[in-house]
Amino acid sequence: MTDDMLADIFKHQLDLQVQRFRDPSQMARDDALEFILWNVVACTDELHEALNEVGWKPWASARHINRNEYVGELIDAMHFIVNLCLVVGVTPEEFHARYLSKNEKNHRRQLEGYTGEKDAQGREID
Repeated sequence: MTDDMLADIFKHQLDLQVQRFRDPSQMARDDALEFILWNVVACTDELHEALNEVGWKPWASARHINRNEYVGELIDAMHFIVNLCLVVGVTPEEFHARYLSKNEKNHRRQLEGYTGEKDAQGREID
């Protein structure tokens, strides 16, 4: 394992893709688009599976968190998130930098009263 845990995750996922399937960064455009679709659907499915491990339903009395299973589903989702990064060449360094930038923006939004409004093109208004 490397000192950079995010880089280690990206490396292991790329190794898995290259050894068992194919290198996402080397896909032709149409194949990449299909790969993106599959991975978004798979990630969404894993997140739904994570919901099955917690008592989130307001109409039900169960208020449980099956932590081990829940975390396992989040790990499954992470595989697909990393695939989505790999297919467009996002590096762990870029991901980290953009995460920090967005986190800072989210803090600012909360302090300034974020409305969630969008412009005519559907982009968020800050």
